[in-house]
Amino acid sequence: MEENEFSEIIELITQRTGIIPRDSHKTGIRNYINKRLESLETTSGVIPDGPGEYYKYLLLNQDELINLINSSTVNETYFFREEAQFQLLHSKIFPEISSKKNGRINIWSAASSSGEEIYSLYLLAQSMGIHAECIASDINTNVLDNCRKGVYRKSAVRTVDGAKYQYLLTSFKKNDGTFEIPEYIRNKIDFKRINLSKCLDFPKNQDVIFIRNVFIYFSNEMKKKVIDKLVNESLNEDGYLFVSMNEVASLDATLLPSSLEKLADGKIFYFHKKKEMP
Repeated sequence: MEENEFSEIIELITQRTGIIPRDSHKTGIRNYINKRLESLETTSGVIPDGPGEYYKYLLLNQDELINLINSSTVNETYFFREEAQFQLLHSKIFPEISSKKNGRINIWSAASSSGEEIYSLYLLAQSMGIHAECIASDINTNVLDNCRKGVYRKSAVRTVDGAKYQYLLTSFKKNDGTFEIPEYIRNKIDFKRINLSKCLDFPKNQDVIFIRNVFIYFSNEMKKKVIDKLVNESLNEDGYLFVSMNEVASLDATLLPSSLEKLADGKIFYFHKKKEMP
């Protein structure tokens, strides 16, 4: 594939998803495309052979573009990742919200990947006797399918980070060391394909939103657009927004709506939607 066509494809991915692939990710995308071109047998006429033909094929075939987007997103996660955030939820935020809402809470994992995050949030709330209405969304259809299945390898549980709450997974561990979330729990999660960059069909009335390891791939303009939408249309007053700890510093005051304040609890930074003044 010629460099000009590859650059056009990268730009197409950014236009459709808001994601600006890093150089390391571009290597993986190029490898995917090369393998895909081989499987489509370009010389046999499935795609006309020549410069720019795969780009044109993407524009005409929505399923092909979705598969390319699936291959372009990074989906590495594990249960109770960034454990200190879950400690804060357990000690402060979940009790605070549930006391105001009669033991109920709405939670949205806005970049759920293969599901470890939303199941971690649900299991923590359940262990505290809180009724959690949970939504898991992602742009990647493959990882959403994995999320729905709820089957995880040993690597989904780490020996250090998240260890404090791994007891919540004990009953789901199989003899081979893998984990399987039972159907009655999987059925509690509402799974949705949402393209955050398009700012369409965002869930409403959320008390807690997790959107971790997303903003590192967005431009500042896209960050602001998505945050505004999340805060103004999805997050309840007195609700909380969590990003990954390595993203906090990049979200300065120029990107945050006036209703969103940055808070700290020890070394944990998070965001709170202030109540409107009467």
